[in-house]
Amino acid sequence: MQSQPDSAYSLLSTINTDTLNAESLAHWYLLKAELSHRAANVPLPSSTDMEMTFNLYRKYKKKEKALKSEFYLGMAYAAEGETNKAMDTYTHVYQKAEENNDYQLMGYVCSYTADLYSINEFASESLKKRKEAALLFKKAQNQRSYVCALRDICRNYAYMDSLSKALTYLQKADSIGKTLNDKNVYASLLNAYGNIYAMKHKYEKAESYFHQALAISQDSISDYWALIDLYFQMQSYNKAEALLNKIPQHSAQSLLLINKTKYLLCKQQENYADALKHLEEYSLLKDSFFISSNESKILEIENRYKHQKLMTENAELRLRQTGYLLACAVCLIVVLAMLWAYFGYRKRTEKKLLLQQADIRDTRNRLLELSIEMERKNALLKHSEEEEKELERMREEMETLTARYRTLRENMLESSPAYKKLHQLAKQRKPQNTRTLISEELWEQIKQQAQKIYPDLRRYVIDCCPDLSESEWAYCCLYMFGFDTNDEASLLGINPSSVRTKTLRLRTRLNIDLPAQMSLYEYITMQI
Repeated sequence: MQSQPDSAYSLLSTINTDTLNAESLAHWYLLKAELSHRAANVPLPSSTDMEMTFNLYRKYKKKEKALKSEFYLGMAYAAEGETNKAMDTYTHVYQKAEENNDYQLMGYVCSYTADLYSINEFASESLKKRKEAALLFKKAQNQRSYVCALRDICRNYAYMDSLSKALTYLQKADSIGKTLNDKNVYASLLNAYGNIYAMKHKYEKAESYFHQALAISQDSISDYWALIDLYFQMQSYNKAEALLNKIPQHSAQSLLLINKTKYLLCKQQENYADALKHLEEYSLLKDSFFISSNESKILEIENRYKHQKLMTENAELRLRQTGYLLACAVCLIVVLAMLWAYFGYRKRTEKKLLLQQADIRDTRNRLLELSIEMERKNALLKHSEEEEKELERMREEMETLTARYRTLRENMLESSPAYKKLHQLAKQRKPQNTRTLISEELWEQIKQQAQKIYPDLRRYVIDCCPDLSESEWAYCCLYMFGFDTNDEASLLGINPSSVRTKTLRLRTRLNIDLPAQMSLYEYITMQI
Protein backbone atom coordinates (compact mmCIF):
# COMPACT_ATOMS: atom_id res chain seq x y z
CA MET A 1 0.00 0.00 0.00
CA GLN A 2 2.80 2.45 0.80
CA SER A 3 4.96 1.81 -2.26
CA GLN A 4 2.25 1.17 -4.91
CA PRO A 5 -1.11 2.63 -3.75
CA ASP A 6 -2.58 2.66 -7.29
CA SER A 7 -1.98 -1.09 -7.73
CA ALA A 8 -3.36 -1.73 -4.27
CA TYR A 9 -6.55 0.20 -5.13
CA SER A 10 -6.97 -1.74 -8.38
CA LEU A 11 -6.81 -4.98 -6.39
CA LEU A 12 -9.19 -3.62 -3.73
CA SER A 13 -11.73 -2.61 -6.41
CA THR A 14 -12.05 -6.24 -7.58
CA ILE A 15 -13.76 -7.20 -4.29
CA ASN A 16 -17.57 -7.38 -4.49
CA THR A 17 -18.67 -5.41 -1.42
CA ASP A 18 -22.24 -6.80 -1.60
CA THR A 19 -20.93 -10.17 -0.39
CA LEU A 20 -19.08 -8.77 2.66
CA ASN A 21 -20.38 -8.84 6.20
CA ALA A 22 -20.44 -5.66 8.33
CA GLU A 23 -16.93 -6.02 9.80
CA SER A 24 -15.30 -6.93 6.46
CA LEU A 25 -17.09 -4.03 4.75
CA ALA A 26 -15.82 -1.62 7.42
CA HIS A 27 -12.26 -2.92 6.89
CA TRP A 28 -12.71 -2.43 3.11
CA TYR A 29 -13.75 1.21 3.59
CA LEU A 30 -10.83 1.84 5.97
CA LEU A 31 -8.33 0.45 3.42
CA LYS A 32 -9.86 2.62 0.69
CA ALA A 33 -9.61 5.72 2.90
CA GLU A 34 -5.93 4.99 3.65
CA LEU A 35 -5.22 4.62 -0.08
CA SER A 36 -7.00 7.92 -0.84
CA HIS A 37 -4.63 9.55 1.66
CA ARG A 38 -1.64 8.25 -0.31
CA ALA A 39 -2.82 8.56 -3.95
CA ALA A 40 -4.62 11.55 -5.49
CA ASN A 41 -6.70 9.48 -7.96
CA VAL A 42 -8.30 7.24 -5.30
CA PRO A 43 -11.70 8.65 -4.21
CA LEU A 44 -12.38 9.03 -0.50
CA PRO A 45 -15.35 6.99 0.84
CA SER A 46 -18.47 9.00 1.61
CA SER A 47 -19.16 10.35 5.10
CA THR A 48 -22.03 7.84 5.46
CA ASP A 49 -19.67 4.91 4.79
CA MET A 50 -17.02 6.28 7.17
CA GLU A 51 -19.63 6.89 9.90
CA MET A 52 -20.67 3.23 9.61
CA THR A 53 -17.00 2.15 9.80
CA PHE A 54 -16.25 4.37 12.80
CA ASN A 55 -19.39 3.26 14.72
CA LEU A 56 -18.61 -0.43 14.13
CA TYR A 57 -15.01 -0.17 15.41
CA ARG A 58 -16.14 1.92 18.36
CA LYS A 59 -18.83 -0.67 19.16
CA TYR A 60 -16.27 -3.50 19.18
CA LYS A 61 -13.76 -1.30 21.11
CA LYS A 62 -11.02 -1.53 18.48
CA LYS A 63 -9.48 1.77 19.57
CA GLU A 64 -6.69 2.12 17.00
CA LYS A 65 -8.93 1.41 14.01
CA ALA A 66 -11.72 3.55 15.48
CA LEU A 67 -9.33 6.52 15.78
CA LYS A 68 -8.10 6.02 12.20
CA SER A 69 -11.63 5.77 10.81
CA GLU A 70 -12.69 8.89 12.75
CA PHE A 71 -9.78 10.82 11.21
CA TYR A 72 -10.84 9.75 7.71
CA LEU A 73 -14.45 10.61 8.64
CA GLY A 74 -13.26 14.18 9.24
CA MET A 75 -11.62 14.16 5.79
CA ALA A 76 -14.90 12.90 4.25
CA TYR A 77 -16.86 15.69 5.95
CA ALA A 78 -14.36 18.26 4.64
CA ALA A 79 -14.55 16.85 1.10
CA GLU A 80 -18.37 17.13 1.16
CA GLY A 81 -18.26 20.74 2.42
CA GLU A 82 -19.40 19.92 5.98
CA THR A 83 -16.84 22.27 7.57
CA ASN A 84 -18.33 22.38 11.08
CA LYS A 85 -18.64 18.59 11.31
CA ALA A 86 -15.08 18.21 9.99
CA MET A 87 -13.74 20.67 12.60
CA ASP A 88 -15.54 18.89 15.46
CA THR A 89 -14.27 15.51 14.28
CA TYR A 90 -10.68 16.74 13.89
CA THR A 91 -10.80 18.26 17.40
CA HIS A 92 -11.92 14.95 18.93
CA VAL A 93 -9.27 12.97 17.00
CA TYR A 94 -6.58 15.44 18.13
CA GLN A 95 -7.58 14.95 21.78
CA LYS A 96 -7.46 11.16 21.49
CA ALA A 97 -4.11 11.24 19.64
CA GLU A 98 -2.72 13.55 22.32
CA GLU A 99 -3.71 11.04 25.01
CA ASN A 100 -1.79 8.35 23.08
CA ASN A 101 1.21 10.67 22.34
CA ASP A 102 0.64 10.00 18.63
CA TYR A 103 2.49 13.06 17.33
CA GLN A 104 2.24 11.98 13.70
CA LEU A 105 -1.56 11.76 13.74
CA MET A 106 -1.71 15.08 15.64
CA GLY A 107 0.42 16.62 12.88
CA TYR A 108 -1.88 15.35 10.14
CA VAL A 109 -4.93 16.68 12.01
CA CYS A 110 -3.29 20.13 12.31
CA SER A 111 -2.41 20.12 8.59
CA TYR A 112 -5.96 19.29 7.49
CA THR A 113 -7.41 21.78 9.98
CA ALA A 114 -5.12 24.42 8.47
CA ASP A 115 -6.50 23.53 5.03
CA LEU A 116 -10.05 24.18 6.30
CA TYR A 117 -8.95 27.55 7.70
CA SER A 118 -7.33 28.43 4.35
CA ILE A 119 -10.52 27.55 2.44
CA ASN A 120 -12.47 29.90 4.70
CA GLU A 121 -9.74 32.59 4.37
CA PHE A 122 -8.60 32.56 8.00
CA ALA A 123 -4.94 33.03 7.07
CA SER A 124 -3.57 33.69 10.59
CA GLU A 125 -5.36 30.65 12.09
CA SER A 126 -4.16 28.52 9.19
CA LEU A 127 -0.55 29.67 9.72
CA LYS A 128 -0.73 28.86 13.44
CA LYS A 129 -1.93 25.31 12.72
CA ARG A 130 0.75 24.74 10.06
CA LYS A 131 3.49 25.77 12.51
CA GLU A 132 2.02 23.40 15.11
CA ALA A 133 1.96 20.61 12.52
CA ALA A 134 5.64 21.20 11.71
CA LEU A 135 6.63 20.90 15.39
CA LEU A 136 4.59 17.70 15.79
CA PHE A 137 6.10 16.06 12.69
CA LYS A 138 9.54 16.97 14.01
CA LYS A 139 8.69 15.29 17.35
CA ALA A 140 7.46 12.23 15.45
CA GLN A 141 10.78 12.21 13.48
CA ASN A 142 8.82 12.23 10.22
CA GLN A 143 11.25 14.24 8.11
CA ARG A 144 9.20 14.09 4.90
CA SER A 145 6.04 15.47 6.54
CA TYR A 146 8.15 18.03 8.42
CA VAL A 147 9.56 19.34 5.11
CA CYS A 148 6.04 19.47 3.61
CA ALA A 149 4.78 21.38 6.65
CA LEU A 150 7.60 23.95 6.28
CA ARG A 151 6.73 24.29 2.59
CA ASP A 152 3.07 24.90 3.50
CA ILE A 153 4.11 27.56 6.03
CA CYS A 154 6.06 29.24 3.21
CA ARG A 155 2.94 29.20 1.01
CA ASN A 156 0.89 30.68 3.86
CA TYR A 157 3.33 33.57 4.27
CA ALA A 158 3.37 34.11 0.50
CA TYR A 159 -0.44 34.30 0.53
CA MET A 160 -0.14 36.95 3.28
CA ASP A 161 2.45 38.87 1.12
CA SER A 162 5.28 38.19 3.61
CA LEU A 163 7.69 36.99 0.93
CA SER A 164 10.87 37.39 3.02
CA LYS A 165 9.49 35.13 5.79
CA ALA A 166 8.19 32.72 3.16
CA LEU A 167 11.67 32.48 1.64
CA THR A 168 13.23 31.86 5.09
CA TYR A 169 11.02 28.86 5.78
CA LEU A 170 11.45 27.56 2.24
CA GLN A 171 15.26 27.65 2.54
CA LYS A 172 14.98 25.71 5.80
CA ALA A 173 12.79 23.10 4.08
CA ASP A 174 15.22 23.01 1.14
CA SER A 175 18.21 22.21 3.38
CA ILE A 176 16.40 19.15 4.78
CA GLY A 177 14.63 18.17 1.56
CA LYS A 178 17.93 17.61 -0.26
CA THR A 179 18.70 14.73 2.13
CA LEU A 180 15.37 12.88 1.70
CA ASN A 181 15.92 11.40 -1.77
CA ASP A 182 12.23 12.10 -2.53
CA LYS A 183 11.93 13.65 -5.98
CA ASN A 184 8.29 14.70 -5.67
CA VAL A 185 8.83 16.53 -2.39
CA TYR A 186 11.94 18.29 -3.69
CA ALA A 187 10.13 19.21 -6.92
CA SER A 188 7.37 20.83 -4.83
CA LEU A 189 10.04 22.92 -3.05
CA LEU A 190 11.47 24.06 -6.40
CA ASN A 191 7.94 24.92 -7.51
CA ALA A 192 7.50 27.04 -4.36
CA TYR A 193 10.79 28.84 -5.13
CA GLY A 194 9.52 29.59 -8.62
CA ASN A 195 6.22 30.99 -7.32
CA ILE A 196 7.93 33.25 -4.75
CA TYR A 197 10.40 34.67 -7.28
CA ALA A 198 7.52 35.18 -9.72
CA MET A 199 5.71 37.18 -7.03
CA LYS A 200 8.92 39.22 -6.60
CA HIS A 201 8.94 39.78 -10.40
CA LYS A 202 12.32 38.03 -10.68
CA TYR A 203 11.16 36.10 -13.70
CA GLU A 204 14.48 34.57 -14.81
CA LYS A 205 15.06 32.95 -11.40
CA ALA A 206 11.45 31.77 -11.29
CA GLU A 207 11.76 30.25 -14.77
CA SER A 208 14.97 28.44 -13.75
CA TYR A 209 13.32 26.88 -10.68
CA PHE A 210 10.25 25.79 -12.62
CA HIS A 211 12.46 24.08 -15.23
CA GLN A 212 14.36 22.25 -12.45
CA ALA A 213 11.05 21.09 -10.96
CA LEU A 214 9.89 19.80 -14.35
CA ALA A 215 13.14 17.88 -14.79
CA ILE A 216 12.77 15.79 -11.63
CA SER A 217 9.01 15.69 -10.85
CA GLN A 218 7.04 12.49 -11.45
CA ASP A 219 3.79 14.45 -11.33
CA SER A 220 4.69 17.56 -13.33
CA ILE A 221 1.25 18.95 -14.28
CA SER A 222 1.31 21.70 -11.63
CA ASP A 223 4.83 22.72 -12.71
CA TYR A 224 3.73 23.00 -16.34
CA TRP A 225 0.85 25.31 -15.45
CA ALA A 226 2.96 27.40 -13.08
CA LEU A 227 5.57 27.95 -15.81
CA ILE A 228 2.89 28.78 -18.41
CA ASP A 229 1.39 31.33 -16.02
CA LEU A 230 4.88 32.82 -15.59
CA TYR A 231 5.28 33.13 -19.39
CA PHE A 232 1.96 34.95 -19.53
CA GLN A 233 3.25 37.41 -16.93
CA MET A 234 6.45 37.83 -18.98
CA GLN A 235 4.34 38.14 -22.17
CA SER A 236 6.49 35.34 -23.67
CA TYR A 237 3.59 33.87 -25.58
CA ASN A 238 5.70 31.74 -27.93
CA LYS A 239 7.34 29.96 -24.98
CA ALA A 240 3.93 29.48 -23.37
CA GLU A 241 2.59 27.95 -26.59
CA ALA A 242 5.56 25.58 -26.95
CA LEU A 243 5.20 24.42 -23.34
CA LEU A 244 1.43 24.05 -23.70
CA ASN A 245 1.92 21.50 -26.48
CA LYS A 246 4.09 19.35 -24.15
CA ILE A 247 1.48 18.93 -21.41
CA PRO A 248 0.23 15.30 -21.18
CA GLN A 249 -3.41 15.05 -22.23
CA HIS A 250 -4.36 12.09 -20.04
CA SER A 251 -7.63 13.46 -18.63
CA ALA A 252 -10.67 15.46 -19.72
CA GLN A 253 -9.80 18.14 -17.18
CA SER A 254 -6.33 18.59 -18.71
CA LEU A 255 -7.88 18.96 -22.19
CA LEU A 256 -10.32 21.51 -20.78
CA LEU A 257 -7.57 23.67 -19.26
CA ILE A 258 -5.37 23.33 -22.36
CA ASN A 259 -8.12 24.60 -24.68
CA LYS A 260 -8.96 27.45 -22.32
CA THR A 261 -5.30 28.49 -22.15
CA LYS A 262 -4.92 28.23 -25.94
CA TYR A 263 -7.93 30.50 -26.31
CA LEU A 264 -6.36 33.10 -23.99
CA LEU A 265 -3.02 32.72 -25.78
CA CYS A 266 -4.49 33.25 -29.26
CA LYS A 267 -6.49 36.19 -27.94
CA GLN A 268 -3.31 37.84 -26.61
CA GLN A 269 -1.63 37.21 -29.97
CA GLU A 270 -4.69 38.74 -31.72
CA ASN A 271 -5.25 35.47 -33.58
CA TYR A 272 -9.01 35.70 -33.21
CA ALA A 273 -9.92 32.88 -35.62
CA ASP A 274 -7.92 30.28 -33.64
CA ALA A 275 -9.08 31.88 -30.39
CA LEU A 276 -12.70 31.33 -31.41
CA LYS A 277 -11.93 27.75 -32.44
CA HIS A 278 -10.33 26.94 -29.07
CA LEU A 279 -13.14 28.71 -27.22
CA GLU A 280 -15.70 26.51 -29.01
CA GLU A 281 -13.67 23.37 -28.19
CA TYR A 282 -13.43 24.52 -24.58
CA SER A 283 -17.21 25.06 -24.40
CA LEU A 284 -17.93 21.62 -25.90
CA LEU A 285 -15.49 19.92 -23.53
CA LYS A 286 -16.92 21.83 -20.58
CA ASP A 287 -20.47 20.70 -21.42
CA SER A 288 -19.26 17.13 -21.96
CA PHE A 289 -17.29 17.18 -18.71
CA PHE A 290 -20.36 18.50 -16.85
CA ILE A 291 -22.61 15.79 -18.31
CA SER A 292 -20.04 13.05 -17.53
CA SER A 293 -19.72 14.36 -14.00
CA ASN A 294 -23.51 14.23 -13.54
CA GLU A 295 -23.63 10.70 -14.97
CA SER A 296 -20.92 9.52 -12.57
CA LYS A 297 -22.77 11.12 -9.65
CA ILE A 298 -25.99 9.40 -10.70
CA LEU A 299 -24.15 6.07 -10.95
CA GLU A 300 -22.65 6.60 -7.51
CA ILE A 301 -26.07 7.38 -6.02
CA GLU A 302 -27.57 4.32 -7.72
CA ASN A 303 -24.83 2.11 -6.23
CA ARG A 304 -25.36 3.63 -2.79
CA TYR A 305 -29.12 3.15 -3.20
CA LYS A 306 -28.67 -0.53 -4.09
CA HIS A 307 -26.32 -1.05 -1.16
CA GLN A 308 -28.72 0.74 1.22
CA LYS A 309 -31.60 -1.34 -0.09
CA LEU A 310 -29.63 -4.53 0.57
CA MET A 311 -28.81 -3.37 4.12
CA THR A 312 -32.49 -2.58 4.72
CA GLU A 313 -33.58 -6.01 3.49
CA ASN A 314 -30.99 -7.65 5.77
CA ALA A 315 -32.26 -5.63 8.73
CA GLU A 316 -35.86 -6.65 7.97
CA LEU A 317 -34.81 -10.28 7.73
CA ARG A 318 -33.02 -10.11 11.09
CA LEU A 319 -36.10 -8.48 12.61
CA ARG A 320 -38.38 -11.23 11.30
CA GLN A 321 -36.02 -13.95 12.56
CA THR A 322 -35.97 -12.36 16.02
CA GLY A 323 -39.79 -12.29 16.02
CA TYR A 324 -39.97 -15.97 15.05
CA LEU A 325 -37.55 -16.97 17.80
CA LEU A 326 -39.48 -14.95 20.35
CA ALA A 327 -42.80 -16.54 19.33
CA CYS A 328 -41.29 -20.06 19.50
CA ALA A 329 -39.85 -19.38 22.93
CA VAL A 330 -43.20 -18.15 24.27
CA CYS A 331 -45.00 -21.20 22.81
CA LEU A 332 -42.42 -23.50 24.34
CA ILE A 333 -42.87 -21.89 27.74
CA VAL A 334 -46.66 -22.27 27.49
CA VAL A 335 -46.36 -25.94 26.49
CA LEU A 336 -43.91 -26.64 29.28
CA ALA A 337 -46.13 -24.90 31.82
CA MET A 338 -49.13 -26.94 30.70
CA LEU A 339 -47.17 -30.19 30.92
CA TRP A 340 -45.84 -29.26 34.30
CA ALA A 341 -49.31 -28.46 35.62
CA TYR A 342 -50.64 -31.76 34.30
CA PHE A 343 -47.93 -33.90 35.87
CA GLY A 344 -48.11 -31.86 39.04
CA TYR A 345 -51.82 -32.50 39.28
CA ARG A 346 -51.28 -36.26 38.96
CA LYS A 347 -48.57 -36.24 41.57
CA ARG A 348 -50.67 -34.16 43.99
CA THR A 349 -53.51 -36.66 43.72
CA GLU A 350 -51.22 -39.62 44.50
CA LYS A 351 -49.16 -38.19 47.35
CA LYS A 352 -50.91 -35.17 48.77
CA LEU A 353 -48.80 -34.29 51.75
CA LEU A 354 -45.33 -35.21 50.59
CA LEU A 355 -45.75 -33.95 47.05
CA GLN A 356 -47.26 -30.65 48.25
CA GLN A 357 -43.91 -29.74 49.81
CA ALA A 358 -42.02 -30.92 46.73
CA ASP A 359 -44.41 -29.00 44.48
CA ILE A 360 -43.89 -25.79 46.45
CA ARG A 361 -40.10 -26.16 46.14
CA ASP A 362 -40.28 -26.97 42.42
CA THR A 363 -42.70 -24.12 41.74
CA ARG A 364 -40.34 -21.65 43.45
CA ASN A 365 -37.44 -22.82 41.29
CA ARG A 366 -39.54 -22.65 38.16
CA LEU A 367 -40.66 -19.12 38.96
CA LEU A 368 -37.00 -18.11 39.24
CA GLU A 369 -36.25 -19.73 35.88
CA LEU A 370 -39.21 -18.00 34.30
CA SER A 371 -38.10 -14.67 35.75
CA ILE A 372 -34.64 -15.08 34.22
CA GLU A 373 -36.16 -16.17 30.92
CA MET A 374 -38.51 -13.19 30.87
CA GLU A 375 -35.61 -10.80 31.53
CA ARG A 376 -33.78 -12.34 28.58
CA LYS A 377 -36.86 -11.98 26.38
CA ASN A 378 -37.26 -8.36 27.45
CA ALA A 379 -33.64 -7.74 26.43
CA LEU A 380 -34.36 -9.32 23.04
CA LEU A 381 -37.47 -7.16 22.68
CA LYS A 382 -35.47 -4.00 23.44
CA HIS A 383 -32.88 -5.03 20.83
CA SER A 384 -35.72 -5.43 18.29
CA GLU A 385 -36.94 -1.88 19.01
CA GLU A 386 -33.42 -0.54 18.35
CA GLU A 387 -33.32 -2.42 15.03
CA GLU A 388 -36.76 -0.97 14.17
CA LYS A 389 -35.38 2.56 14.75
CA GLU A 390 -32.33 1.81 12.59
CA LEU A 391 -34.65 0.47 9.88
CA GLU A 392 -36.68 3.69 9.98
CA ARG A 393 -33.48 5.75 9.65
CA MET A 394 -32.43 3.66 6.64
CA ARG A 395 -35.86 4.22 5.02
CA GLU A 396 -35.54 7.98 5.51
CA GLU A 397 -32.08 7.93 3.95
CA MET A 398 -33.44 5.91 0.99
CA GLU A 399 -36.13 8.56 0.45
CA THR A 400 -33.47 11.31 0.54
CA LEU A 401 -31.28 9.45 -1.97
CA THR A 402 -34.29 8.84 -4.25
CA ALA A 403 -35.17 12.56 -4.25
CA ARG A 404 -31.57 13.46 -5.00
CA TYR A 405 -31.49 10.89 -7.82
CA ARG A 406 -34.58 12.45 -9.44
CA THR A 407 -33.08 15.96 -9.12
CA LEU A 408 -29.84 14.85 -10.76
CA ARG A 409 -31.80 13.27 -13.66
CA GLU A 410 -33.68 16.55 -14.17
CA ASN A 411 -30.42 18.58 -14.02
CA MET A 412 -28.79 16.22 -16.50
CA LEU A 413 -31.78 16.57 -18.85
CA GLU A 414 -31.72 20.39 -18.64
CA SER A 415 -27.98 20.47 -19.45
CA SER A 416 -28.44 18.38 -22.63
CA PRO A 417 -28.10 20.02 -26.09
CA ALA A 418 -31.66 18.92 -27.06
CA TYR A 419 -33.19 20.65 -24.03
CA LYS A 420 -31.22 23.83 -24.66
CA LYS A 421 -32.37 23.89 -28.32
CA LEU A 422 -36.01 23.33 -27.32
CA HIS A 423 -35.82 26.02 -24.63
CA GLN A 424 -34.41 28.47 -27.18
CA LEU A 425 -37.19 27.66 -29.71
CA ALA A 426 -39.95 27.89 -27.07
CA LYS A 427 -38.93 31.39 -26.05
CA GLN A 428 -39.26 32.72 -29.62
CA ARG A 429 -43.08 32.96 -29.18
CA LYS A 430 -44.05 33.42 -32.86
CA PRO A 431 -47.62 34.84 -33.04
CA GLN A 432 -50.16 33.04 -35.23
CA ASN A 433 -47.70 30.18 -35.84
CA THR A 434 -49.49 26.97 -36.82
CA ARG A 435 -46.48 24.83 -37.71
CA THR A 436 -44.29 22.85 -35.37
CA LEU A 437 -40.85 24.35 -34.62
CA ILE A 438 -39.33 20.90 -34.05
CA SER A 439 -37.50 19.34 -36.98
CA GLU A 440 -37.30 15.58 -37.65
CA GLU A 441 -33.68 15.56 -36.53
CA LEU A 442 -34.60 17.31 -33.28
CA TRP A 443 -37.46 14.81 -32.70
CA GLU A 444 -34.87 12.01 -32.90
CA GLN A 445 -32.62 13.84 -30.43
CA ILE A 446 -35.60 14.29 -28.08
CA LYS A 447 -36.40 10.55 -28.14
CA GLN A 448 -32.76 9.55 -27.73
CA GLN A 449 -32.18 11.98 -24.83
CA ALA A 450 -35.40 10.95 -23.04
CA GLN A 451 -34.40 7.25 -23.24
CA LYS A 452 -30.87 8.09 -22.10
CA ILE A 453 -32.09 9.94 -18.99
CA TYR A 454 -35.03 7.56 -18.38
CA PRO A 455 -33.82 4.12 -19.63
CA ASP A 456 -37.02 2.37 -18.44
CA LEU A 457 -39.43 4.87 -20.06
CA ARG A 458 -39.96 2.89 -23.30
CA ARG A 459 -40.60 -0.36 -21.45
CA TYR A 460 -43.06 1.34 -19.09
CA VAL A 461 -45.22 3.02 -21.76
CA ILE A 462 -45.27 -0.11 -23.96
CA ASP A 463 -46.39 -2.19 -20.96
CA CYS A 464 -49.17 0.33 -20.33
CA CYS A 465 -50.18 0.65 -23.99
CA PRO A 466 -48.72 -1.93 -26.42
CA ASP A 467 -50.33 -0.28 -29.46
CA LEU A 468 -48.94 3.20 -28.74
CA SER A 469 -48.25 5.00 -32.05
CA GLU A 470 -44.86 6.50 -32.97
CA SER A 471 -46.25 10.07 -32.81
CA GLU A 472 -47.70 9.40 -29.34
CA TRP A 473 -44.36 7.95 -28.24
CA ALA A 474 -42.56 11.06 -29.59
CA TYR A 475 -44.93 13.37 -27.71
CA CYS A 476 -44.44 11.30 -24.54
CA CYS A 477 -40.65 11.86 -24.84
CA LEU A 478 -41.18 15.61 -25.33
CA TYR A 479 -43.54 15.67 -22.34
CA MET A 480 -40.79 14.16 -20.14
CA PHE A 481 -38.64 17.28 -20.80
CA GLY A 482 -40.91 19.09 -18.32
CA PHE A 483 -41.92 22.15 -20.37
CA ASP A 484 -45.04 24.04 -19.30
CA THR A 485 -48.25 24.17 -21.42
CA ASN A 486 -47.40 27.47 -23.14
CA ASP A 487 -43.89 26.35 -24.12
CA GLU A 488 -45.23 23.07 -25.54
CA ALA A 489 -47.89 24.99 -27.47
CA SER A 490 -45.22 27.28 -28.95
CA LEU A 491 -43.02 24.30 -29.92
CA LEU A 492 -45.86 22.30 -31.49
CA GLY A 493 -47.58 25.30 -33.15
CA ILE A 494 -50.93 24.64 -31.42
CA ASN A 495 -53.12 26.25 -28.77
CA PRO A 496 -52.46 25.66 -25.03
CA SER A 497 -55.89 24.02 -24.81
CA SER A 498 -54.83 21.54 -27.51
CA VAL A 499 -51.71 20.73 -25.47
CA ARG A 500 -53.89 19.93 -22.44
CA THR A 501 -56.02 17.71 -24.68
CA LYS A 502 -52.89 15.86 -25.90
CA THR A 503 -51.71 15.35 -22.32
CA LEU A 504 -55.14 14.04 -21.27
CA ARG A 505 -55.22 11.71 -24.30
CA LEU A 506 -51.73 10.40 -23.42
CA ARG A 507 -52.82 9.72 -19.84
CA THR A 508 -55.93 7.92 -21.11
CA ARG A 509 -53.87 5.83 -23.56
CA LEU A 510 -51.49 4.81 -20.77
CA ASN A 511 -54.47 3.92 -18.59
CA ILE A 512 -53.16 6.01 -15.67
CA ASP A 513 -55.41 6.98 -12.79
CA LEU A 514 -53.62 9.91 -11.11
CA PRO A 515 -53.65 10.31 -7.32
CA ALA A 516 -54.85 13.65 -5.93
CA GLN A 517 -52.44 16.59 -6.16
CA MET A 518 -50.07 14.76 -8.54
CA SER A 519 -49.26 15.61 -12.17
CA LEU A 520 -48.79 13.05 -14.95
CA TYR A 521 -45.09 14.00 -15.15
CA GLU A 522 -44.57 13.33 -11.43
CA TYR A 523 -46.42 10.01 -11.67
CA ILE A 524 -44.35 8.69 -14.62
CA THR A 525 -41.00 9.74 -13.07
CA MET A 526 -41.93 7.85 -9.91
CA GLN A 527 -42.63 4.67 -11.91
CA ILE A 528 -39.29 4.70 -13.80
